[in-house]
Parts: sequence; C-alpha cells; structure tokens
Amino acid sequence: EKEDILSLRQDVQDDYPGGQKVVDPYRWLEDPDGADTVKWVQAQNKKTNAYLGTLDSREFLKEKLTEKYNYAKTGSSFVRGKDDSKRYYYYKNDGLQNQYAIYNSKTLDGEAELFFDPNTMASDGTKALGVTAFAKSGKSWAYGVSASGSDWQTIYIKDIASKEDLKDSAGNIEKCEWVKFSGISWLHDDSGFFYSRYPAPVALADDNFESDDVKRGSETDSNKNMMVYFHKIGTPQSEDTKIFEIPEEPKHMSRAEVSDCGEYLLITVSESTAPTNKLYWTKVSDAMAAAGKADTVPVTRTIDTFDAGYDYITNEGTLFYLKTNKDAPRYKLITVDLAKPDAGNWVDILPHNTNVLSDVVCTGKKYLVATYMQDAQQTVTIYDMSGKEVKKLPLPDVGSVGSLNGRKDDMEFFYSFMGFVTPGIKFRFDMETMETTKIREDSVKDHNPADFETKQVFFESKDGTKVPMFIIGRKGQEHTGDTCTFLYGYGGFSISITPTFNPFRTVFMKHFDGILCIANIRGGGEYGEDWHAGGCNNDGKKGKLNKQNAFDDFQGAAEYLIKEGYTNPSKIAINGGSNGGLLVGACVNQRPDLFACAIPQVGVMDMLRFHRFTIGYAWCADYGCADNSEEEFEALYGISPLHNIKAPPGGQYPAVLVTTADHDDRVVPLHSFKYAAQLQYVFEGSAHQTKPLLIRIETKAGHGAGKPTAKVIEEIADIYAFIGDQTKTPCKRD
Repeated sequence: EKEDILSLRQDVQDDYPGGQKVVDPYRWLEDPDGADTVKWVQAQNKKTNAYLGTLDSREFLKEKLTEKYNYAKTGSSFVRGKDDSKRYYYYKNDGLQNQYAIYNSKTLDGEAELFFDPNTMASDGTKALGVTAFAKSGKSWAYGVSASGSDWQTIYIKDIASKEDLKDSAGNIEKCEWVKFSGISWLHDDSGFFYSRYPAPVALADDNFESDDVKRGSETDSNKNMMVYFHKIGTPQSEDTKIFEIPEEPKHMSRAEVSDCGEYLLITVSESTAPTNKLYWTKVSDAMAAAGKADTVPVTRTIDTFDAGYDYITNEGTLFYLKTNKDAPRYKLITVDLAKPDAGNWVDILPHNTNVLSDVVCTGKKYLVATYMQDAQQTVTIYDMSGKEVKKLPLPDVGSVGSLNGRKDDMEFFYSFMGFVTPGIKFRFDMETMETTKIREDSVKDHNPADFETKQVFFESKDGTKVPMFIIGRKGQEHTGDTCTFLYGYGGFSISITPTFNPFRTVFMKHFDGILCIANIRGGGEYGEDWHAGGCNNDGKKGKLNKQNAFDDFQGAAEYLIKEGYTNPSKIAINGGSNGGLLVGACVNQRPDLFACAIPQVGVMDMLRFHRFTIGYAWCADYGCADNSEEEFEALYGISPLHNIKAPPGGQYPAVLVTTADHDDRVVPLHSFKYAAQLQYVFEGSAHQTKPLLIRIETKAGHGAGKPTAKVIEEIADIYAFIGDQTKTPCKRD
C-alpha cells in the first residue's frame, strides 16, 4: 500500500510578473534535512527498489558492465617541475578503482611509480580529487579534495619528495577550505598560491571535512561573495590575504592566474555561465606589496564589460595572447598589448573561420597548438606565434582530442584521442623533430572497434535548421524499424558533445542489439556561439527566448530515426543529465507518444525557482529568470518539466526513471524530488498509466564528478535493465 508521506501536498502559492499565480504543493521537499523529506526519500527508494528487484537482467548487466570497465585506463601525460624535480605525470585507473590515481616517472620511458592514490582518502571511494596545481619547481603540489560529489573542495599541500602533507605554523595539517569553482595558481618562487573561496556557510560551521559523514553539498544556500585569496605556504588559512573582491556584485565570480612569465597577475570576473568575462591585471610584485593593506589590490581594468569572453593563453612581455569570441562566434586568437590596450590595436593571430577554435596551447617556446572543431569532430594544427600554419597532426580516426598538455618552454606536448568505439590513445609530439609518437593505448577486454560503426547524419529540425547526429551500432546491423535505441542529448551552456569512449555503451549495444544516438542539438557549442544562442534563452533578452529549439531538435532526432526505419516509439529510450535532464523532462511532456521510456538524470526540473539555490543564479544566462518579466515567466513556465505534466487523453506517459543524489549541490535534488512527486500525483489512479514513474536517489553522491566506480556501475545497470524492460527488448546473455 502507498505510504502517507507520498500523498503529502501543501497549500503554497507564489506570485509572478503579470499577476500570474503558481501553486507549489511540494515546496516542503526543498528542505533537504526536513523529517518529511527524509521519509519521502526512503519511501521512494523502497518503491523503486521493489520494481528494480523484479528485473532479472539487472545482476547480469552489473556483471557485464563490471567486466567491461575492468581495464587499465590512463590520461594524457603532462610534465611538471624543473631540473631534478622534473617529472612526467599521468592519471591511471587499474580497472575497477573508485577513483583514478596519479603516477609519475623521471623520464618518459622510466618506470612509473604511484604518486598519489585518492582511493585511500575514504573507504567507500566518496572522496575525490578536484582542482590541482604543481608549484613551478615541482617540489610542492596543491590539491583540492571533494566529498560525496559536492562542488565544495578543501585544498591540501603535499611535499613531493616526502609525499607528506605540509603542516602550518601551528602544527596542523595545512588546508584551505570553502573553495568552489576555483583555480590554483602558484607564484613562481613557490612561496604560495592564489585561489578563490566563498565565506563559510553559517549552516555548515561545524562540518568536519575529515569525518566519514561530510554534510557540505547537501545544503541549498545560494553561493555568493566569491573572493580571491593568497595562501602563503606554512601558514594557517586564517592568515591568508584577500587579494580581490567585488562586494557590490555578490554573484560575480573572480579567479586569479599568474602569467607564464610569472610577472603578471590576471583576474577574470564572470557573472554567470555565459562565455563572457572581464579581464583585469596587475604586476605580481605590486599585488604582493599591496596585499593586506586594503580589501582588494589595485588592478588595471583592461576589459571591463561582459560583452565577450577572453581566455589567457600566453604572453610575450606586455603582449598577451587571448582566445576570444569578441565579434567571433566561433572564436579566434588575438593579441592585446597591455601597454596600448585599445581595441583598435588588437591583432588577429588565428582569425575567425568556419570551424570552432576549441583550445590553444603555447609550447616549444615559439609555437601555438590549436584544436578546431568541425561538425563536432576535432583536428589539431600547429602554428608559429604569428599564426602561420606549420603542421597539421594526423589523427587515427574521426573523434575527439583531449587533454592537450604542453608548457611554453618544453619542446614536447601531449594529447589523447578517442572515438565512440575507440578507447583512449595517448600521444607525444616532439617539437624538434615535428613527429608524433604513440605512448600508451587503453585496451578493453573483448572489444574490437572494427565490430562497430559510427555514422554521422544530418536531419532537419522543425524550423528547417540542419542538426548533426552520431549513430553508433554494430557493424552490418540491419534495421527493421524495431531496434532498441538509446537517444542522448544535452544542448546547453555552449557545451559540445564530441565523440568519447564509454565502455558501458558497448554493453548496451551488444546485449540489447541496440544503437546509440547522440544528437548535437542547439544550445551546445558544436558550431560556436550562434549555435548556443539558437538553443538557449539568452539571459531573457526579448525575441531571443530560443530554448524550445533545443527540444524541437531532440524530438526531430527521434522522428528522423523512425522515418529512416531504424526504430519506432515503443523502442526509444531518451536520456540526458543536468541541462539534459531538463531536455528529457520537457520532451516527455511535449511528446509522450514519441518515446518508450525516459531517464532524466540530475535535471533542472523547476524552471521558476532554479535561480534560488546554490549556483543556480548563474544559469539565468542560458534560461532567463521567471522573476524578471512576464515574457520570461511565460517562456519558462511553458517549458518547465515540473509545471507541464498532463495526462494525454486516453493515453499514457513513457516509463520514467528519474535519478538524483543527496549531495548534488550543482543541480540540487529538490528539482528531481518535486518533479517525481508531481509526476506520480498526476497519474495516480489512472487506468491508462501502466508504465512505472520512479525516482532513484543515490546517497553520498553528487552531480556526477568524482562518483565512485561502484556507484556508477550500479546506476547504469539499473538504467539499462529499465530500458530493456520498458522497450520489451530481451537482454541477450551470450
């Protein structure tokens, strides 16, 4: 029988611009620690586990996913330190470790030894590495640690020779707390580093980061008043010096970076997730002399508007190389001379062209290595400092280039390559011989890339826009309109979904005879800022409320797959996470007839209130804000998954499995809680709704980063078993 807590609705109503009134009966679920919320979570998990327990493929899939993931995975190499302290580093997971460990060696071919193993930090694997930075000499290492998947990090400092954590002057382990969305940038003399932090939240004053039950990450308080601090090695955090803050703009985020030459301190300020920032600078010597004398050191405000984004790449004296989208929606590389910074003096080094400039690294003293993207596939080209092409790198296949690692003064750089069915290959490029060598290749048991094929198709969306989609399946597979289809999308925040290898997806393709489809819908960055603007609400600007286009594109992808004879609605599962969870929730509401089942993960489901929690206000750049105007309210109310659940006359909704986690402080779990509660309420007692509407709530986990392998495998086994059951696709056991 149904537990009472699952029926609890309260009388809450809010007023919005234009006199709009909206009820919010599950407001009580916004309190993560409320007794009712705790009871509700337990009741939902009990209900979901009862259903999942009936799926006989679940244990088999867990076993197969575990087998498939059990291979040595390595990251791209990177060099840190100099002289005797120079080392080659890379991340590696032996197979089933919850977290990747770091290895190093004195030479490229030398024997690698374990440098740091985050798996020793928590017995259940719920502590993970976050932001890290090596001191210039290579003798010290600052490393951020997060607990239970939260965005909060605590920075520790390790002496590399002894592998011991440093202690402060009081004899305590040296650490910097309340760090979030920060970088770490060392002074070149190793004396300390710059980092960004928030004030300690009052609700978490007693939270002990070293305990097994870390609370931070379960709170929903808004993150405001980010400040840049300098931490001097050997001192407690209480003595850290404030370098920069903007008290009159509590939502702005400031980060500091020391230039390649060590002489300049750059401060970038962003107001949201939009790819725009201000750029300030001062000389490091001036900053250190002024530090502590006032709340913020004097800076030169070279770029003081949010009209475009500016990323520091390198500098030659006062000549700074910046990657920008200023008058360049697909990005370009420019130089700005701090001595004469007027825009009229800026020079295009890598001019705007038809492909998207994704990344630029300066290496080999006088070269620029650039990654470009065309139709969500990447290429790498080397240029001289004036932008003249030197060499195009040969890549093994169609895919993605990751982790371009190179330092300005080194005559080598490293990169990795992967495709949807090609596990990671790691390369080293020698700047003296201009030759590339393969240094490592991940090898997956019983996996042959040649058994699969990846095609890219282009379909027309509702407004005629051509949208690319990757379709991955077994080679030679014939489709008779009933292939089990896993359709994935994201479409937001200028994030591009490029080919990456996921061993779990090969299990889906093999055991369900399935295909994997990745739709590169608008809102992403696949074609630069225009593509992003075409699928987002552009900070609520009049006439630019385009978020619906992303949903139209995704529905168009499903319609294309049906029309082309791959599949039919009873065989389509849709999935997305975060902004992709919003996508899935909106598409289920708009076209319940088009899908068999839906898995919205850690989604943004309440589009009227997202900006009130943790860092949600920063997403107004993509979504707009319902409090601002009637037009924005209408646009958000019209797409909000929570507010548009309606039983189709005489029909039913696809099966829905919502997933979230208790320590998700990026997209707080209340979104998924309220959505799942409303979904169940609308269909309660409906004779037509025979498909399950469930929520799976993970404990001691967050938005996804740092999630232990064991938890990842369990969740994916549940999702695949759910898809098999709801698309009536048998799971092949061979």
